[in-house]
Amino acid sequence: MKSKYNSITVKLFTLIMGIFLAVTLLGCNDPIVADMEAEHRRLGIIAKQELRQSLSTFPTTSQSKVLYPAP
Repeated sequence: MKSKYNSITVKLFTLIMGIFLAVTLLGCNDPIVADMEAEHRRLGIIAKQELRQSLSTFPTTSQSKVLYPAP
């Protein structure tokens, strides 16, 4: 009787661990998280574009470089 109990316990534990690993590895497809990730990507792209535009319109320095004579 004890070996049958142990066998059932081991099978149940294996089943529970399999379900746990499946959920962990596959993840849950939460639509709120997916929307947040999409918004994060969109804002990142916008920030990169604005950074490129601001660097390309950055005024060049009007001061000329001064070369000092060697001592």
